Amino acid sequence: MKFKIPPLREGWSTFFLAWAMVLTAGYAIYQAELTAGMQILLIIGSVGYLAGFALARSRFTGQTAALFALVYGLFTMGYVLGAKFMPPDMLWAERISGLLGQQRDWVENLISGGTNRNPIVFAAHTSLIFWLLGYSAAWYTFRKLRVWRVVLPSGILLLSIVYYYFGPKPLFAYLGLYLIMAMLYITRTYLAEQEQAWRTAAVRYERATTFNFLRAGLGLATAALLVAWMLPTLSASATMNDALSGTNQPWRKFQNNWTRLYSSLRSYGTGVNDPYADSLPLGGPRNVGDSLIMDVYVNEQLPYAYWQSTVFQTYEGGQWRAPEGDRVIHVPDEGLLDVPLAASRQVITQTVLNFLPNSGIIYGMPEIIGTDRQIFVTRQYDERGKSLVNLVQSRYILQQGDAYEVSSRYSIADEKSLREAGQFYPAWTAPYLQVPDSITPQTLALAAEITAPYSSAYDKAIAIQDYLRANIKYNDQIAAPPNEVEPIHYVLFDLKEGYCNYYASAMAIMLRSQGIPARVVAGYAAGQFIEDANVYRVRASDAHTWVEAYFPRYGWVQFEPTASVTTITRPTGEGGDTTFLNPNTGAPITPPLPGRDELLAEDDFLDPNDRQGADLPNLNGTAAGSGWLGQYNTVTVWRMIAGVVVILLSAVAFYLANILNTRVETDVVQSYDRLAKWSDWLGQPTASTQTPYERAEQLASAVPEGRQPIRNLAHMFVVRSYSPTAASTTNPQTEWRTLRPVLVRHALRRGWERVQRIAQRLNRFLRGRV
Repeated sequence: MKFKIPPLREGWSTFFLAWAMVLTAGYAIYQAELTAGMQILLIIGSVGYLAGFALARSRFTGQTAALFALVYGLFTMGYVLGAKFMPPDMLWAERISGLLGQQRDWVENLISGGTNRNPIVFAAHTSLIFWLLGYSAAWYTFRKLRVWRVVLPSGILLLSIVYYYFGPKPLFAYLGLYLIMAMLYITRTYLAEQEQAWRTAAVRYERATTFNFLRAGLGLATAALLVAWMLPTLSASATMNDALSGTNQPWRKFQNNWTRLYSSLRSYGTGVNDPYADSLPLGGPRNVGDSLIMDVYVNEQLPYAYWQSTVFQTYEGGQWRAPEGDRVIHVPDEGLLDVPLAASRQVITQTVLNFLPNSGIIYGMPEIIGTDRQIFVTRQYDERGKSLVNLVQSRYILQQGDAYEVSSRYSIADEKSLREAGQFYPAWTAPYLQVPDSITPQTLALAAEITAPYSSAYDKAIAIQDYLRANIKYNDQIAAPPNEVEPIHYVLFDLKEGYCNYYASAMAIMLRSQGIPARVVAGYAAGQFIEDANVYRVRASDAHTWVEAYFPRYGWVQFEPTASVTTITRPTGEGGDTTFLNPNTGAPITPPLPGRDELLAEDDFLDPNDRQGADLPNLNGTAAGSGWLGQYNTVTVWRMIAGVVVILLSAVAFYLANILNTRVETDVVQSYDRLAKWSDWLGQPTASTQTPYERAEQLASAVPEGRQPIRNLAHMFVVRSYSPTAASTTNPQTEWRTLRPVLVRHALRRGWERVQRIAQRLNRFLRGRV
């Protein structure tokens, strides 16, 4: 006896296409390797799909089927998660209890604002999502055909994974495959509906029609993908961002909460679009362009501003290299970075709005001590175990429009203090005194000559800075130095032209030759300050390197040797002078700046995380220890509550309206009554003497696009009312799906025409009065 596959009204190709779409989304997440063990999604999604298929083909009502699906899903997820992630020697009761306890801890972190680092929680939540995806894909294919409820959920999930993934796997291929399958699924389900109508009406059709439809759908999907692939990408626009920045805030908050609650997920450092690497060669001309990089929002204009990216320590062979160190993860609820304390520092907060696609660097004023994002910190350690931060990177890739807050300890040391700092340097600064043998005697002699009249490190630094600004012409289009010539010597004595890389390199090496620890720092200069918005607009043309010299007690202090950039004018400190000058207007700026009282006194060396001893800012803008509601003021909390209530009420109203609408549109008599109401709304009132067919034709004359479904509904009413034994051959709800949008369009058009007539009458009336 031959085995025969039972027929399926929707077609077995539909069955496998819907299943394959769920599996494709699951396999993409597994390939992304966000955390270990995600192959379970293929199992759970498949079991959910098969359970949904069986329940959709059963006689159970929707509510009963959903209850069964819930029980099946909990059992399946508990078994798979317990077998995969829990120790094999544990009893099953202990495994389930452990899984539930992890979910309880996650909820507590959600409420309290804590961070979750347990990867099993993400696996459990994703498993629940895939059970629902599998079940709903089957249910809305084989019980109630809703094409978009099948295609969109898995598609949106897959798109989000592909969009935020920057690892080595080609996940875009899975998205392309999914889109093709979705087009085929839509084509096949449409054809299945038509085939059912043809069979009901005894219309003969070729069996090859199915294959032809699918082939056409495949060609259309492939063509659409090719067109989308060839479309140009959009560049960042400050104007567009200003217009949309408010609408993006909820999404940014969601992203921040996501990374907080699923901090165990793997992130990738590859694929970023950052202009700085771990080396800085002294080469030929630079062409940086003028594209937008970021907007940096502050409370007011700063006396000077740099946006730090990378610190460079070692100079060798005509290029700088960043120091090596530990690369650790730091999350916001761990507090501020444990950096060495320094005197005359002021904690300021900046909000950075990123315009770079796929950026990884966290930019901020030196020195960065914290941010509201999870970050990678590359650091070394001093003799006390404090962190010497060299590089701060976002743990998760930053996209265009992403915003983050950075807190920095900003040096406001005056000249008198820096002169009196002395030259007793800690042992960890020794690498910043490195001078390679390739540095020419002429360079060393010039440094000695410039600094000879001065005794303090600060005066020596100012002397070298001023010499370079006065004697080296700024030119960013110079040719690369010859191979046989040392680059710094080439610029100082041969060419006497250069740009920031050369200015900073020359000053750093000359300071080191005089026993002063110095380093080169890359990032961006201040950029354009927009007073109305208190924002620094930074472009690629602001890319810059500068010099930082180390002063005992005061830490790293910035100097500006590049002639094209405004120098830093510090207050003298004599007679209590602490006045900085505005770099643009020359007006005085006296710290502490208005709105900031976080100034650390010279003898106030407190731990940066000791919030009882020093009034340091909370990166969320609230007092520390105020709980999760403390992140928001009272008005914001009530707005949030009101928003949630509105959303819940809207959802309930939508659900009840959908039930009522379904009840009306599946009943023949009520459907006919609704037709009569639509006739009245569209200005086609019916008479009691008219037959159902006459009423239908009257409405059809006003809405010609809906003529056929109107006639079908009237015919069903006649059959139901006057031939009770006759079976209806048409589902009223199917007709309403076609007719409803047509009637709505006509009603809107009629309403607009009424508004126009009223406006015309009002206009004539006003003209008559005038």
